[in-house]
Amino acid sequence: MTDTEKKLCELFQELVPLHGKADTVAGEITRAINRIMYRNWNDGDHIGVGYGKWTCNPAARYLQTVCDDEVRALIEDLWGCTSDRLYDAGMELLGRAVIDFIERNPDLKKKPNTEDMFDYRVKEDEEDNEEEEEDCDY
Repeated sequence: MTDTEKKLCELFQELVPLHGKADTVAGEITRAINRIMYRNWNDGDHIGVGYGKWTCNPAARYLQTVCDDEVRALIEDLWGCTSDRLYDAGMELLGRAVIDFIERNPDLKKKPNTEDMFDYRVKEDEEDNEEEEEDCDY
């Protein structure tokens, strides 16, 4: 486990409830980055690619909305990346950038959260996923 992964796990334990959206903005940010990283580690989902459109895109959009330019740029670079090697390297950079953003903005650990990352789903991602399922030969 990398130092970035360890720090994200610590933030997750500190800030994210067992169910539902986080109580603080820092908690929801942590929930979102952990969602994206978990989907990559466990299922190989990528932002903007295949099933990742459904599983990762909402969390990525949330991070683009609430984080800084560095996080937004890294997500943009990762969006649609199909190379596992490049995506994994980019995920490490993104995780570190999110940690740095939270550390530079400690007030986010106390700022009440009103949003849920899953509110950032868009219809196009659902439609793309349905079309891909229809194309599969079982």
